Amino acid sequence: MMITETFFSYLKLLAGVCILLPLTIEAAGNCKPPRRVTSAVTQRAENGSELCATSPPTETLTAIFKILCLAECMSRESCGDGFNYSTEAQLCELYSEPPTSYRVLKDCSYLKKVRR
Repeated sequence: MMITETFFSYLKLLAGVCILLPLTIEAAGNCKPPRRVTSAVTQRAENGSELCATSPPTETLTAIFKILCLAECMSRESCGDGFNYSTEAQLCELYSEPPTSYRVLKDCSYLKKVRR
C-alpha cells in the first residue's frame, strides 16, 4: 500500500506544480493537473484478509508492479470499478463493473477505485 500512497502523493505534487508554474515558462502550457483525485483501497474480509475478485475480468494485462496496474486502471475505460493484482503471476485484471464474487487467494488482491 506504501507504493500506492507514494504514487498519489506524486500526483498531488504534480497538480501543485502545474498550478504554481509561471505562465512565462513554455512547459506550463502542457501541464494539466488531474481533474479529480482517484485512489484505490484493498477489498478485505471481516477478519482483515485481502480478497481477490473471482468474477471474470473485463480485461487482463501483464504488469510487473502493482503501481503499474493501478496506473493502467486509472487510464482505461475498461477499469471502471477496480482491479485484481497478482505479484507472482504479474497479472493485472481490470473490472469495468463491480465483481459479483470474492475469495481469499494467495498472492492476489482486489483494489477498488475510490473517487474523491
